[in-house]
This record gives sequence, structure tokens and C-alpha cells, in this order.
Amino acid sequence: MASDPTPVTDLADKEVFTADGARVGRVTDVIVDLQAEAPVELALADVTERTVGGLPASAAGVRVPFHLVRGVGDVVVLRSAAHEAPLPLPGGRDDGGDGDGEAVDDDDDPIV
Repeated sequence: MASDPTPVTDLADKEVFTADGARVGRVTDVIVDLQAEAPVELALADVTERTVGGLPASAAGVRVPFHLVRGVGDVVVLRSAAHEAPLPLPGGRDDGGDGDGEAVDDDDDPIV
């Protein structure tokens, strides 16, 4: 599989949608594994509550593991439809993820 030549800086401010077109939010940051030189997560703000579900009052947004990204163009499209997506996802100022202080992705592996 060929790598995507899109620079991670081009992801900033892109809208994020599920595979069935439900808006999730807007990319505010990209978390990158510097050793692997690969994106790990997208940090989203301006989150659509009806798509994501209830967020803690202190949440600044959500984080989406990059392996859930289906494609990047004018917008970012996730692999899952809204009803299939593992949302809400960990993220925000005070939210550590699953309640134990560690963020987790859909495989229950700690996200670092």
C-alpha cells in the first residue's frame, strides 16, 4: 500500500466525518510517533455532540486513532459509519480516557 503524501500539517482545520457522512469535528492537532514517523491520533475540537455522544463537561474535544482514518481529501473520512464508530473517544483537558488515567483505543491498548 502506497503511503499518503499529504503532510500532517495539511490536516489542521479539516472537518472529520464518519463513513456515512455524519460530522464528527474539526482537526486541531495531529499526534505523531516521531520514531516511526507516522501519525498516531487526530485531536478534534468543535465536536458534534449528536455524533460523538456525551462528553464530560471539561472535555476540550476527542482524539481519534489514526488507524480509523479511511481517507484524507478536502475532509477526513473515518472507516466507520456513525452507528458503528467507537465513539465517544477519549480526549479533552481532564479526560484520561477510560477512567483509569490512560487513554485507550478500540483495541484497549494504551495510547501514548
